[in-house]
Amino acid sequence: MQIETGKESKQAGGSEPSAKPQQREEDTNLEALDPAREVFLNCPLGMLILKNAFPAVASTLFMALYQVVDGILVGRRLGPEALASVNILYPILALFVGLAVMIGVGGNARVAVLLGAGETGQARRTLGLIVILGALLGIGGSIVVILAFPHILSALGTSGELGELAGEYLIALCPFFAPMVLAFILEQAVRNDGRPNMATAVVATMAILNIVLDYIFLFILNMGVAGAAQATGLSNSLVALIFIGHFINKTIRRRPGLGFAVPGGGIPTLRAIALNGSSEMFNSLAAGLTTFLFNRIILSYVGAMGVAAFALVQYMLMVGVMFFIGLSNGTQPILSYNYGAGHLHRVQGTLNRLLAVSLSVGLLFFIVLCRQAGAMATLFIPGHAEALALTLRVARIISWSMLFMPVGIVVSMFFTSMEKAGNSMVVAVSRGLVFTVLGLVIFPIFWGELGIWITPVFAEGTTALVAVLLVYRWKAKFLRQEGPGHALGTDLLAQEPCETKNEQC
Repeated sequence: MQIETGKESKQAGGSEPSAKPQQREEDTNLEALDPAREVFLNCPLGMLILKNAFPAVASTLFMALYQVVDGILVGRRLGPEALASVNILYPILALFVGLAVMIGVGGNARVAVLLGAGETGQARRTLGLIVILGALLGIGGSIVVILAFPHILSALGTSGELGELAGEYLIALCPFFAPMVLAFILEQAVRNDGRPNMATAVVATMAILNIVLDYIFLFILNMGVAGAAQATGLSNSLVALIFIGHFINKTIRRRPGLGFAVPGGGIPTLRAIALNGSSEMFNSLAAGLTTFLFNRIILSYVGAMGVAAFALVQYMLMVGVMFFIGLSNGTQPILSYNYGAGHLHRVQGTLNRLLAVSLSVGLLFFIVLCRQAGAMATLFIPGHAEALALTLRVARIISWSMLFMPVGIVVSMFFTSMEKAGNSMVVAVSRGLVFTVLGLVIFPIFWGELGIWITPVFAEGTTALVAVLLVYRWKAKFLRQEGPGHALGTDLLAQEPCETKNEQC
């Protein structure tokens, strides 16, 4: 979504151009007291990125850890049928997950831009709005699952033991949909509030609790696959309660910065949230589709062994992907605050540092995968020489995608942070669908099995090229223009922030 200067920008972004004097006075007072805003706008960028990105990366890695351990425990206790029952539900849950991501990412980017512009009152009202939307989505999802339960299982084509396990897991998980959505939304809200360490500590606690509950429910209480679902639901509920309590406490005590307020913003804010989060929702939906396409084509060219090898390589890549996502999520408040305040030179500086760090880490992961892919594969499937050989061959090809992947992930979040929904969607569609499908359709025809493994490298490389071109176009439009800042009608670009006087840095 484009944000222009003056009155038009406030209408497009969801702000109220004719705000009441009382509301303007409230925003002014809250702006003057907001310590997080001062930190994001005035502290040195290197220090800010380290302070915010490191906890976010730790959070995403904890999430990856608990998902892997969860799968190991379920598989070892209940067998492959139980694992399949969990995975088979993904097509049905993809839309629900996508909507939750759209509200969380789009809404929090909007909140951070408003905070950066000094419109703290409107930011609080927007936070209240996305919390209500998240709760309604979760409750509505639970009701739909309960009412349409037989039809859902029929649409998935499940039957026998697999169908029973899938149904058991879904029914046990659906009561927790609302707290799971709220946990996702409020984690980023806490980061927008300038408390990245708190967000990471809570997520780490959730991961550990989930693993402990998995063991208790599966191995001690023998609760079956429903126990794994309840472990996930209960741990996410604890996260939601902690974050809600944090913002309620701030609101009751009238502390400065982000907090809850009566939902507001109307249709323009809803439109901004939907547009800005649309690319992230598309990524969630596209992941399920492309995984399905990969599996079908691999089965036809290679067989079940190829699907297993591809899945193992995806596990190896997960750490790198989670690192890039964490890095992007952690720096989103920095980008949004400074864009909202009109400090476009700091926005550009943050992007430059993000790309430098992520590309360096991508190169490191590429080297590790090239040299240690065999050892890592052995952790998953020891004693299977044929599968190990195929996995190693696949890893050596797909690992090249790590050299390009950081650009697409970072640039997509970069545009989302500034509410440039169109540019973010172009990157998401390129990476998640267009180039992947194009490669799967064309390359196997000419190169057979090799063409399948080349496709991820092709998709990431071409997406990186598209992303770079979009960044250069953005620079030409915004950074080469003379005059004050262009975000939310502010004139703050002319006011150079002092990066050394703020004691809170």
